[in-house]
Amino acid sequence: MINIVMAFPGEARPLIDCLGLAGRDTRGPATLYRNETHRLVIAGAGKIRAAAATAWLQETGPDSRHAAWLNIGIAGHASRPVGSGVLAHRITDHGTGKSWYPPQAHGLTMATDNLITVDKPETGYPENALYDMEAAGFYPVACRTTTAELVQCYKVVSDNRDNPVAGVTPKSGAALIVDRLAEITKLLTALDKLRAAVSARRGSANNLAQFTNHCHFTVSQQHQLEKLLARWDALLPEQPPWCDELQAQQQASHVLHWLEQHLNSVPVRLG
Repeated sequence: MINIVMAFPGEARPLIDCLGLAGRDTRGPATLYRNETHRLVIAGAGKIRAAAATAWLQETGPDSRHAAWLNIGIAGHASRPVGSGVLAHRITDHGTGKSWYPPQAHGLTMATDNLITVDKPETGYPENALYDMEAAGFYPVACRTTTAELVQCYKVVSDNRDNPVAGVTPKSGAALIVDRLAEITKLLTALDKLRAAVSARRGSANNLAQFTNHCHFTVSQQHQLEKLLARWDALLPEQPPWCDELQAQQQASHVLHWLEQHLNSVPVRLG
């Protein structure tokens, strides 16, 4: 399953039609469309609505530990051309200053950039970065139940210093999404393959058993371990996680710390 969070009906309609989504459901905090492999919600503007819609998908859908997540929408940028499709490799909440770094493990060669989430449309573009209103609400919530490699934000540039945000309309926003549908569907396919690979590896108890037989893990620590092993599978698919260095760790907390430190040292590919 791939869960997609978007802000506005006009931007979502091209993707709803492209994927053949149906079953319009308005009973939750966001309008939901779905088929057997995708669920798409139209959350409305702002990070609070994006966070609420993401949490609702987690609570009401199939096992979200085996799902991929994608936030799609339009964004401003100081200098990128209107119509450019860009993935976020860093997401910053302008209000809190907190940042997240989505790992780019999907295998595609795509442009990436910094993304800053603001509370109202940015007109001055003080940094040479993307500006949106949803990603900082979506991303940390989606990461609560799955590995970060399976959570991505894709934005289409709608305005820049030469083309002010005041000129963006629902019709022009929809047209921008239409023009990037081929790239979006490639991204969805790549995320689904990565999701399937991570899910298959999670389904094997061998790796987990090696750890839990070695030392005692609390329930909370086991959940942390599962997420770290899923990250390992996404970033280092050819390298088994169990090794001499881990065998030397005698406490679960030390094992978790070693895994996290090792994974954080893996270079992140930028587009």
